[in-house]
Amino acid sequence: MLDTTIASNEGPSRRRSSWRSALATTAVIGLLAVGAVSSAPVAADNYPSWDDVVAARASEAGKEAEIARITGLIDGLQTQVAEAQAAASSRWQENQTAQTAYNAASLKAEQLAAQATAAQTKADNSRTQAAILAAQFARSGGNDLSSRLFVDSDKADSLLYQLGAMSKLSESTTGIYQQAEIDQNAATSLSDQADVARDALGALAASAQSALDDAVAAQQAVGAALLEQQDHEAELTVQLQALTSDVALTEEQYQAGVQAAAQAKQAADEAAAKAAADAEAAAPAPDAPSSGGGSSGDESPGGSAPSAPAPSAPAPSAPVVNPPQSYNGDAVVAYAEQFVGVVPYGWGADPSDSFGCDGLTQYVYKQFGINLPRYVPTQAAQGIRISSADARAGDAVVWSGHIGIYDGHGGVIHSPDWGRYVTHASSLWGSYYFVRFL
Repeated sequence: MLDTTIASNEGPSRRRSSWRSALATTAVIGLLAVGAVSSAPVAADNYPSWDDVVAARASEAGKEAEIARITGLIDGLQTQVAEAQAAASSRWQENQTAQTAYNAASLKAEQLAAQATAAQTKADNSRTQAAILAAQFARSGGNDLSSRLFVDSDKADSLLYQLGAMSKLSESTTGIYQQAEIDQNAATSLSDQADVARDALGALAASAQSALDDAVAAQQAVGAALLEQQDHEAELTVQLQALTSDVALTEEQYQAGVQAAAQAKQAADEAAAKAAADAEAAAPAPDAPSSGGGSSGDESPGGSAPSAPAPSAPAPSAPVVNPPQSYNGDAVVAYAEQFVGVVPYGWGADPSDSFGCDGLTQYVYKQFGINLPRYVPTQAAQGIRISSADARAGDAVVWSGHIGIYDGHGGVIHSPDWGRYVTHASSLWGSYYFVRFL
């Protein structure tokens, strides 16, 4: 079933937690570092409160000014997320290009080194063969044959044959020596080329690492922008509605409206994600699969686990990256394991209450310094999609409308459905992909 976990019951923006402001400030630095700064400030300190809205309603001019201000903030949040995502996509592509260049150069260096080794072996063999023939020629006494030809004329035919054979041996020896010299020159040239190629690897490796660092910073900026948007967009929307309608609201009604707006946005986001996944599943299969998930999208995380074994996962879409893991994946799995069979499925994000699928991941990863929003699509957007081959314990497994914690052995810890508890499933199912949080 589609997981429709509601947002937490926090108060208005004036009570927002300080860690999100700090994270957003860090994101600004990250965006500056990668050369893409949003047109609206991240973590603006002047988000309007309910009191500001009440005061603005007192005059038409004040109301119009506040409407313009709130509209600009909403647009700015949306632009900020879009620009951060575009910057991150560009940085990951640059990282892929740098990594591809390094891989190609590394392969060339290895091939040249192998060719140099083979050429040196051939040169050594040629030199050894030439030395053996030279020794044979010396033992046969090539010069003495000429003297004996004059003294023993009755044996001329035999001696001439030996002299001819020795002449051929001398020619062969000379040719082998020449070939040995050619082989040695080729080996030396290839060895020099291999050294040059190896020397170039250092700069290419540094370039690839720098590109990866930029991509990680850009992806973290995406996460901060999404958190900032989640913190404020629903409340700003309700404030805008309060200013553009003639209906008077109490603060209690205002707070209820904020919650309702957050829930509506969640439902819309997850419905859009499911529609996109359904459309992708219905599309004709490409020649090469483009996602790191299973081959079928029909199964859902709710209900009983499927009896069929988990399908093999196709190769991920390019660019394929393997970013560093900023937390101990095995520790994440071990921490999540304590909730298996203990915490029921529900709207919550706390073990004392209940866990939605995204509530479980939000709570567990937070213990390891990874602060995630609610909602499956926004959680998935905060990480980096990785290939199935690179997935390891502590990464997230994402389905349409569902998310869990990969155990590193083909299974997942997740909060599956109403009437059930957090579960450790031994296999994966349906169409899924892996995400790593940074």
